[in-house]
Amino acid sequence: MNETISKGLKGCLLGLAAIILITTAFVAGYVSGNSVAVAPVAGQFEPGEEEQALPSTTPLPTVAPVTRVVTATPTEAGLEEVSPEPEFTPTSSPSQAADPLDLYWEVWSLIERDFYGELPTEQDRTYGAIRGALQKLDDDHTSFIEPEIAAINRSDMSGDFEGIGAYVRMDEANRVEIVGTIEEQPAEAAGIEARDVVIAVYGESTEGMGLYEPIALIRGPKGTTVVLTIQRPGEREPFDVEIVRARIPLPTIKSEMLPDNIGYIRLYEFNGQATDRLQEAIEELLDQGPVGLILDLRNNPGGFLGQAVSVADEFLPAGVVLIERGNNWEDIFESTDEGMAEEIPLVVLINSGSASASEIVAGAIQDHGRGVLIGETSFGKGSVQQPHTLSNGAELRITIARWFTPNDHAIHGEGLEPDILVPFTEEDQENELDPQLERAVEYLITGE
Repeated sequence: MNETISKGLKGCLLGLAAIILITTAFVAGYVSGNSVAVAPVAGQFEPGEEEQALPSTTPLPTVAPVTRVVTATPTEAGLEEVSPEPEFTPTSSPSQAADPLDLYWEVWSLIERDFYGELPTEQDRTYGAIRGALQKLDDDHTSFIEPEIAAINRSDMSGDFEGIGAYVRMDEANRVEIVGTIEEQPAEAAGIEARDVVIAVYGESTEGMGLYEPIALIRGPKGTTVVLTIQRPGEREPFDVEIVRARIPLPTIKSEMLPDNIGYIRLYEFNGQATDRLQEAIEELLDQGPVGLILDLRNNPGGFLGQAVSVADEFLPAGVVLIERGNNWEDIFESTDEGMAEEIPLVVLINSGSASASEIVAGAIQDHGRGVLIGETSFGKGSVQQPHTLSNGAELRITIARWFTPNDHAIHGEGLEPDILVPFTEEDQENELDPQLERAVEYLITGE
């Protein structure tokens, strides 16, 4: 039974809460992620292999912990961040469920009889009760998503992306915060900046919403206009921004030779092509004889677990990449000794938008002493959500496992501390400076 659960987890997507606002975003939805929570709700990901998982309603027996070792190769790709949903089977009959709900029905009978005002619909009442119960779990990533929004999220996996091209997350105050924008796309052209907070869409306040509701409002067909009300740090009054949606081409990777013979690779997300594109970039750069490589994972919201392991494998010798733990089981994912860039001096850039798969790769490189992390503390998204499609088309996402670095450092809620802390300020952004990249180049040249 535990082997079945572990097998299902191999098909789990790495969930960031960063989202890209494409018709579907961290690009607003990833396309995302929930950063943040960055939670990927949209991404150019290919469906993973069908894996059979236990029904969520089947109680797990008490057993001794099980540890499995999974060795991934660079060709292992296409594993989803989330496992296929099991078929739903009620755990109790209506008669068994009636007693605990007696108080609920007693309350609503009195409200229906005595309340002066408009009553919520039965559907709104049910959804509210579910959300209220889930809040008691104290886990932002275990969530209930209404049918209409769930349908949009499922369409994200088809690869049809239209929207504004921005990465978003929920900040500490549960507000929708812009993490970054995609170059030369509508959000950037309209002047949207990192750290902007979306307080309303079409005049409808986002207060009290989860991550997915505002994303659904922001998405839409190319050529249509969305109006966002923005609260920007340092400005006293919020302001409206009109953005014309477009089809968003999602970049996977960018590579170039920098001055001083430094190879530079920026990985935007861990989609199904990440490892292949990375190998091509490494090969091209190594042919030019660089003195070192910079792997830029800033604002990368994550992607496929299999891609994270195989990307890390390109830089690491054989060893542990990450540890995945659930209830009474543990999986250990390992790299091979066949990477293309296992010895060249390496710097990895991270920031608060680096989440999930990005943190797996950066954490493994740091723990193995393979490279130096420069930048700011990463987001801290290290949990696995399993989605279940409910009878009415709604979706329930349940946290079923968490990730740990090779040295058993918890990623979730903590993030990764850089070896060299280099802030990136608003002034830097305004002046088009990149002190983190400059520090990475300096380190590779001087070793300090």
